[in-house]
Amino acid sequence: MRLILTTSLFVFMAVAQASTSDVCEVLNLTNCSGIHKMSRRSSAQSVPSTATAAQFNPANVSHDRGFGVETMYQPGNSPSFSFVTGTGKTGAALVSSKIENGFFGNRVIELEEDYFDRREDDQQFQSEKQSLALGGALWKNKSFSFDLGVLLKYNPDIKRVNPGAGTSIRWGIFNFGASYYQDDVKLKFRDLINPNSGLTYALEFGDDEYEERFNVQNYFAGVKIMNLFLDAGVIKTRHKFYQDETSIRIYSAAFIWRNFLLNLAARQEESPSWRYTDDGLVDERKKNETYGGVQYSFNQHLIMGVHYNYYLLRELAGSLTLFL
Repeated sequence: MRLILTTSLFVFMAVAQASTSDVCEVLNLTNCSGIHKMSRRSSAQSVPSTATAAQFNPANVSHDRGFGVETMYQPGNSPSFSFVTGTGKTGAALVSSKIENGFFGNRVIELEEDYFDRREDDQQFQSEKQSLALGGALWKNKSFSFDLGVLLKYNPDIKRVNPGAGTSIRWGIFNFGASYYQDDVKLKFRDLINPNSGLTYALEFGDDEYEERFNVQNYFAGVKIMNLFLDAGVIKTRHKFYQDETSIRIYSAAFIWRNFLLNLAARQEESPSWRYTDDGLVDERKKNETYGGVQYSFNQHLIMGVHYNYYLLRELAGSLTLFL
């Protein structure tokens, strides 16, 4: 009995000292799933991966101890990789920017001919950018947390690093997040399959290339009720290339059932970019899309999933997440 009481007291003290660390992390239970690990972030808790959340807001970077690798693969495209690591109070993530012009990403400038061709071929938006997110908890206990993060985005086409920052607050079952960062884009009008199709742009801008630096604002608010996560967010961008602002609203939900993570989301975009149809491109400012995903955690270390419309191609893609 004394041994049981002593052990119970030790466990209670360990949990108290760990503040917001859950029982799975404190006791290192073997039957806890990696799904619970992946959902431990301060805001945007219903988006399907920790790397996606960190791309929105560097304050969402995972603080979990160890190292994680996330990969997404769609047939006919090269896989993307993201890496996360944490110390318990701070974390870092190196995120692939293939999420741009995807369901959970920002809309960046894309020439109509390029957009139509890649949609016809089911090709993802090609971006070689890399994002480094660094975040930490300034205050953290069972009912409240306040996190800050910084973001560095590198574009090899322009060879420039763009900065950003974000903050996230969790208060009871509610959470809020906001971030602001700079980004850039470079277009090559003469690189089109039909060289003459870029002539109008070349004459308008006086060159066969166009380069622009722009700002992105992200805002998310959500609630967590037991194993149900609900979020609403907005992404705002203003490009000089276009006359109108781009605004993207995302409504997402996630539910943990045993070792499964079920995701569902709606995207409402208002932008100058064209809408793709089987008959061609349509000049419509409003574009609505839906996303669905199912992920299964085999244990604490391995998660596999299937996603629909993650890259806004009405495609199926597979994911694998490994925690070490």
